Amino acid sequence: MFGFLATRLSVHPENVATEGLAYVLQTSIPVARAFEDYLGRCAHLPAGLHYVTQATGEDGAIPDLAGIAGDGSAPLLVEAKFLAGLTDHQPVSYLQRLPADQPAMLLFIVPSARLELLWTEVLARSAAGGLSPTAEQGNGEYRHALVGAQHVLAVTSWRALLMTLVDAAIAANDPPARSNLDQLRGLCERMDSQAFVPLTVPDLSGSVAVRLLQYIDLIDRTVKRLANSGVASMRASDGSALRSKAADGWWGRYLALAGVTCLLRLSAQSWATDRATPIWLQIGYRGKPSASVILHAIGPLQAQRNRVFARDEGFVDVAIDLPVHVETDAVVDSMVQQISLVASYLQSAVQPRSLLPGDARQAV
Repeated sequence: MFGFLATRLSVHPENVATEGLAYVLQTSIPVARAFEDYLGRCAHLPAGLHYVTQATGEDGAIPDLAGIAGDGSAPLLVEAKFLAGLTDHQPVSYLQRLPADQPAMLLFIVPSARLELLWTEVLARSAAGGLSPTAEQGNGEYRHALVGAQHVLAVTSWRALLMTLVDAAIAANDPPARSNLDQLRGLCERMDSQAFVPLTVPDLSGSVAVRLLQYIDLIDRTVKRLANSGVASMRASDGSALRSKAADGWWGRYLALAGVTCLLRLSAQSWATDRATPIWLQIGYRGKPSASVILHAIGPLQAQRNRVFARDEGFVDVAIDLPVHVETDAVVDSMVQQISLVASYLQSAVQPRSLLPGDARQAV
């Protein structure tokens, strides 16, 4: 019931979950120790931290939860996520806020289904901010990397963390803590299943619709630029026109790159689960060329984490990353450059052939 009410009565269920976690850590010593032991797998933090929520810093960043040490420093910053994306401050401003010259940690707690996506984005933003993480470890629901000599950047799932804390409450025979954690786990499981959160007025204001139209416009502009420059063709090798298509969860335009039928599309499913970008380039159609041939051709792109995906439907997806805080032309320039690079790889490795865009349901 707590999970149901939290999603119905709060615009930001993340805040409810954070306050719930803070309450249990403040009221149950065994659970707080288990939490510190959990973090201690990769960070040497002081024992006996005091936990506060919404601790605003001088830079305007507001981490959801901070662990305060006896000397008043905050060696632990925690950011809770359900459906929300990263803010402009995350993670760079938060990492810079960690106390210098002592062990400290920035932890993101996220739904299991979004862990890989958000971890990829966190690492990429850290690197772009000049704080390149190293010594990355973990491949399950607890990942961590070093930032500098003593700071740790980490992500874990609500499921994995709460399972550990519940076990600690049971072992300590702490029924109130277990009950509170069970309620919190119910909320997190509900959010992990991508439960429908009631609409708010801003959701219906029109800004979402305008942004979706702008994404579609970016695709149109990019395809036109690629065709005008000769990088792409709008006809298959048999002369048939390559057109726009749409199906459940996506809209896009077919084009040919080096004789290979491709689809540049807005994909809600891939955006939600695979990488933080709405625009995706499908390479191939109905297994022609084979995924193995395509993957070999675009091999250099696979060095980038979660950029290339071989789909069960027989094609390969490449995420097209969009630059932020720039005007339309700069975004189109970036998209054209990324797709032109793909075309150059295909040109050198894939023989041109007739590949016709048939059943639109192949694209997901």
